[in-house]
Amino acid sequence: MRRRLHWKICAAVIAAIAFSSMGSGEEPLVTDRPDFTESSSTVGSSVLQLESGVTFSDFQSGTRVTTVGEILARWGVTKNLELRFQVPTYSWESGEGADASGFLSSGIGLKYELLQGHGTGFIDGMEASLIASTTIPTGTSDFASSKWQPSAVFAVSWELGPNLGIGTNLGVGRPADEENRYTTLWASVAVGVGLSETTSLFLELYGFNREEDRGPNTATFQTGLVYLFSSDLQADVRVARRLTDRGVDFLAGAGISWRLGG
Repeated sequence: MRRRLHWKICAAVIAAIAFSSMGSGEEPLVTDRPDFTESSSTVGSSVLQLESGVTFSDFQSGTRVTTVGEILARWGVTKNLELRFQVPTYSWESGEGADASGFLSSGIGLKYELLQGHGTGFIDGMEASLIASTTIPTGTSDFASSKWQPSAVFAVSWELGPNLGIGTNLGVGRPADEENRYTTLWASVAVGVGLSETTSLFLELYGFNREEDRGPNTATFQTGLVYLFSSDLQADVRVARRLTDRGVDFLAGAGISWRLGG
């Protein structure tokens, strides 16, 4: 039953793409990928934005995980409010034990823009938003928790110049394993540099106080490139490496984002 639900959700997203036309937004596309740091911008009223990708992760334990899909659908209800839906991502895991595969949980949420920038600089270029979300326990049993996993993020960014921006996140979550629910906190900072009219580079640091119950602190460095095919279509690549004893050993990913409507 869960697998049928996953394919129905994917079919709905594909249908949205098929029956929508390319957006004509004058502003360049702003996405919540590929960096870990969520943007402080909403997509705008009546805009549908789809962000997707694939990621390969290698862990210190020898486990290797590949995820495909990673589709985040963002729908602008008003200028300042967007609804967010995470389509179930398919995951393959291999390592010392037997290989396994299945769907991760889906998710729902919203983002509300508290402050919109009106220029550049520390004051005029500042934006802020709040994001609230939770997973929905719809994934394959071996890959998804049977409990809801709520979280909240405060996102702030500064457009310091035509080719330089900084984004920061402070987040809190209440995930649960099969026995306990615990609190996790995280913070991130990302610097974006425009290399040309179509290409930009980002450098990022992010860390958790714990990613599992009674787990250690983790910190990760990530960098990547973003390429704009048009104001509504973007491709990205990224790599990441842990800075602490625990965390992902190496990560590489790529993705594409598409803005429709508006």
